[in-house]
Amino acid sequence: MIRASHIAITDKTPTFAKKPIFKDMSEYTFEMVPSLVGRIAELLASIDQKLDKVTVTPVTADNTPELMNIKQLGEYLPSHPSPSTIYGWCHENSIPYYKPGKRTFFKKSDIDKWLLRTRVKDQTELMEEAAEYCRTHPIGGRRR
Repeated sequence: MIRASHIAITDKTPTFAKKPIFKDMSEYTFEMVPSLVGRIAELLASIDQKLDKVTVTPVTADNTPELMNIKQLGEYLPSHPSPSTIYGWCHENSIPYYKPGKRTFFKKSDIDKWLLRTRVKDQTELMEEAAEYCRTHPIGGRRR
């Protein structure tokens, strides 16, 4: 193990953390700034690409991730809608979703509630509701 003031580097450290990317600040000149800015932009693009490949989502007991992307939502929903259909729902705000930046995510619990809110009443419930309406709204305006 190599120790440097407050940083400890072991054999298990990723390779990018072992080698210094930039030298001591006193070794840079003003003429080097454009190339350094270019190198920083390359490193940021590389980090961004690596982060795009990483997806960390908690998984529920039925192995469905708690946060789903468009593709995962299409696989999760019973009708297996196309991504364009899901994007249309988002545009109409008819489905609950989260949009941190450019990506669109769907929370499984929100989607489950959304699916269950469209429950159709059975015949008995409809008859009870009709009877209650007739009892409270008599013809002629008088209550019984």
